[in-house]
Amino acid sequence: MAPGLAQGGSTGARSARVYKGTESGPEGANLFIYHLPQEFTDADLVQTFNSFGNVISAKVFVDKVTNLSKCFGFVSYDNALSAQGAINSMNGFQIGMKRLKVQLKRAKETTKPY
Repeated sequence: MAPGLAQGGSTGARSARVYKGTESGPEGANLFIYHLPQEFTDADLVQTFNSFGNVISAKVFVDKVTNLSKCFGFVSYDNALSAQGAINSMNGFQIGMKRLKVQLKRAKETTKPY
């Protein structure tokens, strides 16, 4: 389904950091991913986005009550160039019946209406 970890040159150290899930990269290196397949896991996100650069964090959001995926997540890289490459390649990429929407995560201060 997704490119293997080995394709991106993953090391054990890199994949160990990913499972923290909450670490953010520098400005412009954090992505918001919409329309993930229901069965997608954090590890699937890593495998899918690892080929574009060093993924420092990947998290699929899960409903606390049902324990089912909310079908969106975040991926953070250690640099903005990797994030831009992922957007260019993966935005609109079809997985199963879904087409991913990949964009830069907005800064918290830009989401407040006041």
